[in-house]
Amino acid sequence: MLNPLVKKICAAYACSFVFFLLIDEIPAFGYQPQDAGRATGNDGKQKHPFKVGDTGGKPAKPEKTAYDYNLPGPDGKDVPLSSFKGKYILVVNLGRKSEYHAQLPALIKDAETYKDKGLVILGVPSNDFGAAEPGTDAEIQKAYADAKVSFPVMAVSKLSGDAEIPIYLYLTKSKGAPAGGPVHWNYTKFFIDKNGKVIARLDPDVTPDSPQMISTIGQILEGRYKPKKEGEKDAAAPGDDDDND
Repeated sequence: MLNPLVKKICAAYACSFVFFLLIDEIPAFGYQPQDAGRATGNDGKQKHPFKVGDTGGKPAKPEKTAYDYNLPGPDGKDVPLSSFKGKYILVVNLGRKSEYHAQLPALIKDAETYKDKGLVILGVPSNDFGAAEPGTDAEIQKAYADAKVSFPVMAVSKLSGDAEIPIYLYLTKSKGAPAGGPVHWNYTKFFIDKNGKVIARLDPDVTPDSPQMISTIGQILEGRYKPKKEGEKDAAAPGDDDDND
C-alpha cells in the first residue's frame, strides 16, 4: 500500500505524466520501481517468489531407509531393522508348504557361513502365496525350531494387498528399489546394505547354494556389488568370483 505522502501526491498530480516521472525518481515515497521486476522481470515473464526446489528455508526431508521400519516379532513386539545397523541383511519370505521350502537347509548353511562376515538372515513367514505357511505363530516357530533354523524367524506377516507390512512396501516400491514390483511368491530374497538401502533382489528360483546367490553375497560383503539399473538383471551372473573358491 502507498504511504500517506504518496497518496497526497497522487491527489495533486492525478492523471499527470509528471507524477509518474516523480515517483520513479523518489524511492523514499515507499515505492520501489525495481519491485515490479520481482513480479515480471525484464523479459516480461512472471517470476516466482521461490526458486524451483526451494523448501522455504526448511531442511529437505531425508529419504527413508530400511532402518526406519520394523518386522513383527514372534513375541508380539516389533523388531526394528535399525537393531542390525552395521550388518548386511538378507530378508527372505518363508513358506513350509511351498515347493521352494527345499531351499531352507541351504539358507541355514548360508546363515552359518556368513554370520561372522557381517550377514544377517531374517526369515519372514507368510501364508499369502499358495497358503504355504498355515498355523499359528507358536506352531510356525516350533516348526522352524525343529528344523534347526539358526537365524531369526519373524511372526507370520501379510506381504501383499492392503495389509502388506510397511517394510515390504519399502523393499518393493521405494525410490531405488530393485526391479520386480510386489512379491509374487515364497523365497523372494532382498539384500539391504550397511546404510539401510535395499540394493539387490533375487527371485525364488535362485537357490541359496547356487553360484548366482553365492556370488551376489560375496560381492555385497566385499563392497563390490553395484545395484543394477532399471531393466538390467538385478543379480550377479553365475561364474563370477565367490567366497567358496
